[in-house]
Amino acid sequence: MMNELEIEEKYSKFWPLVATISGLVAIVLFTFYLTVDEVLIEGYLRLTAFSFFALTVLSLFKVKDGKVMIQFEKDEDSIAIRYIVRNRLVYEEAFPLSDIEEIKVDQMPNKSLYNDFAKKDRTVRLKKRKSDGWLYLAQLHGRVIPLTENNALKVKDFFISAMEKAKN
Repeated sequence: MMNELEIEEKYSKFWPLVATISGLVAIVLFTFYLTVDEVLIEGYLRLTAFSFFALTVLSLFKVKDGKVMIQFEKDEDSIAIRYIVRNRLVYEEAFPLSDIEEIKVDQMPNKSLYNDFAKKDRTVRLKKRKSDGWLYLAQLHGRVIPLTENNALKVKDFFISAMEKAKN
């Protein structure tokens, strides 16, 4: 069994394009807003320009944050998890293997409109001993990191083989 596993967040390469196009649309709509004299059309243009501006800002934050790399490393009795963004370690945690009762691949929690459209995103959840609830494994600063189904299965298999090896 490997002692290390490295996976990456499911990240779209279109974020920079979305930021650029929405910024240009916001500028064009705002320019039209400045030239129109009718009150009702002014309101619609202003609202739409602001919406595209907000999309630009949010997309730029996503581009600035970049893709999260997650490294799993098995020690003798625990698994260390490191979250790396732009080649910089941002968070590290460890899960003792003896505390893990069950692990499964699941859908992302539905906390935003995006999750209604992106139903293929997966995450890994685990249940600790002496606990009723499930915890999301790949979670950084309160945000559950989306994974492809293949990467989520790799993480699950890594944990299961580590738990089996720890029992022996």
